[in-house]
Amino acid sequence: MSNHKRNKCASCNSSNFTDIYNFGRVPLAGSFPTDPGKVKKYPLKVIKCETCQLVQTNYLIDPEELFRDYRYISSVGMQKHFNEYADWLINAEGIDKSKSILEFGCNDGPLLYALKQKGITALGVDPATNIVKLGQAKGLEIIDDFFNYDFVQRSGFTEQYDYILSSNSFAHIEDIQEVIKGVKAALKPQGKFIFEVQYLVDLVDKFQFDFMYHEHLFYYTLTSLKNLFEPHGLTILDFERIPIHSGSIRVIVGKGKSNNKVLNQLINEEPYLNLNNFSEHISSALNNLKQYLKDNKNLKIAGYGASGRANVVTSVLDLDQSLVSYIIDESPERYNKWTANGKIPIFPPDHLIKFKPDIIVIFAWNFADMIIKKTEHLNIPYIIPFPELRIVE
Repeated sequence: MSNHKRNKCASCNSSNFTDIYNFGRVPLAGSFPTDPGKVKKYPLKVIKCETCQLVQTNYLIDPEELFRDYRYISSVGMQKHFNEYADWLINAEGIDKSKSILEFGCNDGPLLYALKQKGITALGVDPATNIVKLGQAKGLEIIDDFFNYDFVQRSGFTEQYDYILSSNSFAHIEDIQEVIKGVKAALKPQGKFIFEVQYLVDLVDKFQFDFMYHEHLFYYTLTSLKNLFEPHGLTILDFERIPIHSGSIRVIVGKGKSNNKVLNQLINEEPYLNLNNFSEHISSALNNLKQYLKDNKNLKIAGYGASGRANVVTSVLDLDQSLVSYIIDESPERYNKWTANGKIPIFPPDHLIKFKPDIIVIFAWNFADMIIKKTEHLNIPYIIPFPELRIVE
């Protein structure tokens, strides 16, 4: 499968799109090059299907290029969430060791690990070879492959699972129809598909624009999810809003029918999203950050949080070491690499002590409180760039 522009909606095959925001030509947000001279750039525009309401990216990257060498480790900073999620599955869903469970997009297995600690075995599936090895080294059973209908057929998994789980990967999959076919095929008749994914309503309300990049192909509402599942004979049975990633939804899907009045009411309210204002706010916020950095070139400025979000901002604004000297990150997978644009080096946290900056830009601004708590002993002021730029002494 080669890189190409999206011509039809992934959900309903319509070509009735409107533009939300054009990020220009940028590198992959999940790339952290070791050689700053080798940076590939691709077009990135976020668009909305006016037929089924699914918001999606307009340019598609070969999944092999996106995910075979992946640098996001879920257990770094997220294990507490998955421990709580495992407790929720046990208490709310009654999951126990008698249930057959599969999680696709499991990364290095923080949810599998949390369940294992409770005596519950689950199988993981993930295509990121380097990350899968980390999970396998923890004694977790993870298959290095893409989950889809073909995988289910090849593996003999038809109607084998009580639960299929997915956390923060359902927005990453290009051929989402084949995945849903795989989910339906692998579920037992009364089985459930439970997934967590960022909620477009929260993304807009909380200005999480830097979550929009090539790896995140879809930005879901309950409306677009309902339109996606129903043609496959699957129904949203229930959902709840959760705080992870600054606003997500945990959705339960099954082969039965939903009588959830709250769900139907929320679906009716979702079209309120004003994406024109959202687009204007993105341009304004990015310009304000770039201007601040230019106005303070005499200061030594460091960044904190070399996430995909940081790569979006540094790439769109074309930031380099003349404006941001380096970026700190807590994941060893990113140490001594570069931001996606190949212009800012990434170092471990102790670099802040060795090469103390005058100010820290918190690129992982959704975790600003946590980062400030970890570093406030250094007495360095902070810039929180979004939703509005502010200085924290």
